[in-house]
Amino acid sequence: MKNFFIEGDKFVGKSTLLQEIIRDVEKSISGFYVKRRMNEQGQIVGFELRAAKELLQKAGNLEPIDEHCFIQTENGKRTRNLQVFETWGKALLEEVKINPTDFILLDEIGGIELLSQKFTNELLTTLQQPQKIVGVFKSDINYQRQKQHTVETLEIERQRAQLKQTILKNEGQILALNEHNFAEIKKQLSEFLKR
Repeated sequence: MKNFFIEGDKFVGKSTLLQEIIRDVEKSISGFYVKRRMNEQGQIVGFELRAAKELLQKAGNLEPIDEHCFIQTENGKRTRNLQVFETWGKALLEEVKINPTDFILLDEIGGIELLSQKFTNELLTTLQQPQKIVGVFKSDINYQRQKQHTVETLEIERQRAQLKQTILKNEGQILALNEHNFAEIKKQLSEFLKR
């Protein structure tokens, strides 16, 4: 098996689980993760695309980078910037091929980034790379929620199906994470990366 993805409800701890295991296995990593931007009241006000290798750095709280923010809420208005995927996101995926690492992190895919055809093509190419790939695939429930809360059109069912099919090739898997199977999936993921 080469691809190991998890999906699940909001705030179940998908990204936290991945990041914890990544730090534990101490192997080289490429790809990306999504960092939430929070305001002083603890509300989510944006999402930023970050380089996966940052997760291995000892310095904890990395400064926000405005050019990498692809969803932002300001004064109650939500905006999105797909250019982040077409430039920074695409560069992170191209780096996977230039400087191969032990494994690739794709956290999270299956959402608005698929509106960028350039980024989607690069994502599909990345899933063909020989390295092990771990990540989060946006569940159908979370995708439907995102569609409801997006002012602009979000019709990416075809791209999501193509992405899912590519992940599942070569015995890849997408496991649903919940509070009941958290420990078991954590164990499986850890074993997968250590192999």
